[in-house]
Amino acid sequence: MNTVIVKDRKESLNAEKLVALYALMKRNGDNLNATKILDIYEKFQNEELIISFAGHFSAGKSSMINALLGEEILPKSPIPTSANVVKVNSGDAVARVFFTTEQPVEYKEPYDIEMIKDYSKDKEAIKKIEISTGKQIVPIGSALIDTPGIDAADDADRIMTEASLHLADVLFYVMDYNHVQSEVNLQFLKSIQAKKLPYFVVINQIDKHDERELSFVSFDKSIKQTFDQWNLMPKEIFYTSLKEPKVAHNAFEQVKEKLFVMMGPNRTKYLNINQSVEQVMNDHRSFLATKYETLIHDRTAGEALHSEHSYIDDLETLEEKLLYLENEPMKFEQEFTEELQQTLNNAYLMPASLRDKAQLFLESQQSDFKVGLFASKKKTNEERSTRAEQFLSILQENMNKSIQWKLRDKLLLLMKKYDINDTSLQNEVNEMGVTYELDQLLQLMKPGAKVNGDYVLNYTNDVSANIKHIFKQLARKQLYVIQSLIVEKNKAEKENYERNLSNLQKQQNVNEAIKRLEGELQRAYALLEKQYSEPNMDESAWELVKQALEKKPKPIRVEDHQRMVSTKVKNKPIEAGVERNASTNEMTIDHVVTSIEATMKVIHELPGFESLQAELMEKAFRLKNRSYTIALFGAFSAGKSSFANALMGEKVLPVSPNPTTATVNRICPVNEKHPHGTVVVTLKDQEMLANDLQMITKKLSPRATGFHELIEWVKANELEKNDQLNKMYQAYLHAMLKGYENHRDFIGKTISINHEQFASYVTDETKACYIESINLYYDCALTRQGITLVDTPGADSINARHTNVAFEYIKHADAILYVTYYNHALSRADKDFLMQLGRVKETFQLDKMFFIVNAADLAADEAELKLVTAYVQEQLLQLGIRLPRLYPVSSKSSLEEKIAKKSLNKQMQQLESDFYRFINHDLATLTIESAIRDMERTGHALDNYIQSLNMDQQEKENRKNDIKIKEKRLVSEINTYNSSVYKDQIAQKINKQLFYVLERLSIRFHDMFKEMYNPTTITESGSKGQSQLRASLDSLLEYVAFELQQELQAVSLRIEFYMKGRLHEVHQALTDKSVQADPLFELPDMKKLEIETPIFEKGLTNMDSNQFNPVFSKYKGTKAFFEKNEKEFMKEQMYAIIEPCAKQYMDANNTFMQSAYQKQWDSLVQMICEQAEQNTRLQVENYLNMLQSTVDMHVLLQKQKQLKTIMKHSD
Repeated sequence: MNTVIVKDRKESLNAEKLVALYALMKRNGDNLNATKILDIYEKFQNEELIISFAGHFSAGKSSMINALLGEEILPKSPIPTSANVVKVNSGDAVARVFFTTEQPVEYKEPYDIEMIKDYSKDKEAIKKIEISTGKQIVPIGSALIDTPGIDAADDADRIMTEASLHLADVLFYVMDYNHVQSEVNLQFLKSIQAKKLPYFVVINQIDKHDERELSFVSFDKSIKQTFDQWNLMPKEIFYTSLKEPKVAHNAFEQVKEKLFVMMGPNRTKYLNINQSVEQVMNDHRSFLATKYETLIHDRTAGEALHSEHSYIDDLETLEEKLLYLENEPMKFEQEFTEELQQTLNNAYLMPASLRDKAQLFLESQQSDFKVGLFASKKKTNEERSTRAEQFLSILQENMNKSIQWKLRDKLLLLMKKYDINDTSLQNEVNEMGVTYELDQLLQLMKPGAKVNGDYVLNYTNDVSANIKHIFKQLARKQLYVIQSLIVEKNKAEKENYERNLSNLQKQQNVNEAIKRLEGELQRAYALLEKQYSEPNMDESAWELVKQALEKKPKPIRVEDHQRMVSTKVKNKPIEAGVERNASTNEMTIDHVVTSIEATMKVIHELPGFESLQAELMEKAFRLKNRSYTIALFGAFSAGKSSFANALMGEKVLPVSPNPTTATVNRICPVNEKHPHGTVVVTLKDQEMLANDLQMITKKLSPRATGFHELIEWVKANELEKNDQLNKMYQAYLHAMLKGYENHRDFIGKTISINHEQFASYVTDETKACYIESINLYYDCALTRQGITLVDTPGADSINARHTNVAFEYIKHADAILYVTYYNHALSRADKDFLMQLGRVKETFQLDKMFFIVNAADLAADEAELKLVTAYVQEQLLQLGIRLPRLYPVSSKSSLEEKIAKKSLNKQMQQLESDFYRFINHDLATLTIESAIRDMERTGHALDNYIQSLNMDQQEKENRKNDIKIKEKRLVSEINTYNSSVYKDQIAQKINKQLFYVLERLSIRFHDMFKEMYNPTTITESGSKGQSQLRASLDSLLEYVAFELQQELQAVSLRIEFYMKGRLHEVHQALTDKSVQADPLFELPDMKKLEIETPIFEKGLTNMDSNQFNPVFSKYKGTKAFFEKNEKEFMKEQMYAIIEPCAKQYMDANNTFMQSAYQKQWDSLVQMICEQAEQNTRLQVENYLNMLQSTVDMHVLLQKQKQLKTIMKHSD
């Protein structure tokens, strides 16, 4: 049932119309919209101009209002503040606070402005605030409204903002310079435009613009192109800065002038009351539509309705079919009787020849009949028998030919016609016949009758009639059997028809009721329209408005100290991240390398030290040629590329306020093959590109599978303009089509470009959408330390494949840098990513995560900076990240300082100090400790060597034999080592971890459901609403599948971490066995083990959306869904359907994970055992070589002294 939207009204508004509308809406039970009309009535009476300010979270809305009015009235902060609608005007010198449940209060000036600011942050207890200043900062007759920030994560704020728009005459929408193209902004503006509310766009913080990175002309052009793409038509676009008034393009003064012109003497010409009324009327139409949809839903129990034409046709058809089935037995009888009668009538049983036989038969039955003159009695009887037999035989033959056979064939045909397929009955009919007996012939004779022509004729007629009567009786018996079979055959079909007929008759009643309801709705629409154009009411309507105005809660006058609610929550101070100060006695890598090389020099050419020499050489090589992969992640437009440039101290990556990084960019150290400035671009292959297109166009059911066929299909159907796809997907398809011809010949290939071309490949979507990765070989302070910096796609990148890319970097990167923006909320994608980091944080051997709050230069002072970092830390804690390394920095300032070779700010200094210490010390510590242990083993080996050389020959011989016996025993123990207990523990660990995944999903499902089913996604009632429910279902299932896949990846890292711990225990157990056998056999440190993570396919792909139809059929409308909390019932029912599929998916992956990890466990344990055996044999071989060698003892003692000196300096 569609709501009718009336076009712009030309007729003038008056009080009568508003009163009439109010009375009508109250009568219809629509209290919400009636209250809005009452608000408009008061506004109309006061001729009040209301200008509303809305905007993205922390875009500077409240600060903008304060600056425009020249007074610090509203709270401003880089973290969420305005949680309520705050109305500001000049007049009564009071502040009024309207509570959700309690009576409003009023504070007389001078009041504590900080207290009012605190109130404005409390959206739970407080509904709205009105500040009416004694000082005339707002022209009389005008008011400004500040609304909660539009945040994708909080629908309550959006609802509160939209609920206040019926009073707005003009809207100023404030955006952050870096977030203009956020879909949250664009969707909200689209809804504002639909309400026909005039709006201006204010792009704040233009001081962030850097002309060197992007010209203002290009930026302005890109903004207007985005607005054009979304069909957005603001009255004007202003660029402003509150921080730097003299910055280029700052139009703050123009905004102020525009605002005060509208609020000036001619303010009434800017009043938009007609459109406000129309919007409320339209909302009332939606209310009526929902109301009637609910009535219809209740009447139909959610069943699908047939068209009137359809069910009338079906009714007639069913009635005809039923009548046919009821009449079929009688119809059969009629046809049967006709065929029988026709057969009997046409049966010529007594031709003349047979009548002659009949005459002879009759004569033979006379009492005076005898054969010849002197015939004996015997001969007479024989003649009688002969004549009777001759008559009967021919008669029987005539009966068969003229009645029996014909009747049988006709009856079988008739049965076939009526679909009687009973085999036994068919056989019965086939064998149906009459055998005429002599007694029957004799019974028909007339005693004493004289045989003559007339008698013979009468007699044969009697016989014919009798035969036909017998046949008729026999046939009638078959008729009754056949009729009962027809009735039985039709029984189920008849019952089905009767059932359907009953349903259709009910449907007819329902449709007639619906027609009545639809008629009532149309009359309600017409009455609403009439009450506006020609109000018709009595005094009771005026009285109703008067009473409503009088019933409005009157604020209680209170003093400042009488706080009605406590809005200041005393938060416990959030603990700072763990300090990681370097101890003063830590060795540098260079010092360790020097010690290793000195040790190698000491043992050079000593017999039996070859394996120790090789291990020391490998450690020295790793420390001298160390390389690190640092993964850079970040929120949408958080300034990742800008931060990377600050870290490198050069403008290496292109920076833009528009989302850019759609590819994986690696900044790599230079090498012989790739000198400074070399850029290697790897383009996606056809399979990757096809997967991208199939994912984007999934809901349009693409039939093609190959990339080239898909791109032609997209082009032919202009899918880049298809509104079934979201704007991000449309833009991606547009870029792909535009770049197709230039890239089709390079798909799947690697190309080299120069540094000047690099920026366009990163930022130009027509190129970037075809690129898998870019490697830039760049010589700078960062890369000279062996660091490869990987700049990853944003968390909300279009490419689903980037989820797996991100996981690989989370697992394998040596360090993770996560960049968030100083005053921006986290999107769902950001939170999902951070939650994944929280899940796997404990699996890292070292805490390798660094969190950067970028653009710290926006902080007004140190206190504000601490407030922001505490807020971010709290957000991270909620996502499972405890005690993060958190650093507020300014990428912009830091880069400028490095380029100008100025002293670096303390914040960046602290970050770089901790970061490089982590890279150069923490990451190297494991290798350093292992190298020191190798040097210690070298010293022990040399001590044993010297001790052995001091033995006499017999002692040496005994030692040889002893070592060989121990070797054999130890190798046997190594080969029979049993690690099955660990395998059982790993299996239990997997089972337990996956069990908890489903437990967490049941808890998380609440938030996931809310994300997809909220007042912005479900706006319609009836069939349109059900379509929205189904559309949101696809998104929900995608989200649940994504969440399960993320959980599996996190579980896999936990299992791998657990396995590595158990493998170290295996290695330690073998080390203990070896040392117990003989200290000579001590094992070297276990080499770094790599466990391969299984690749988990996305789940829930086979879920049939039709399973949810019974759930969706119960949907009545938005009011019942949200206000009566029917969404909770739907959520539980939907989870009940999803849970078994999720469990099945987890069970399958449990089997998959068990198999993958058990195989790897066996392989890795076998490898450790083989290395232990190999080490044992090698140590024996080396020792025996030592015993047989002759080395100057003085030289060995000198080397022993040198090693002790080296180790002393290494402690």
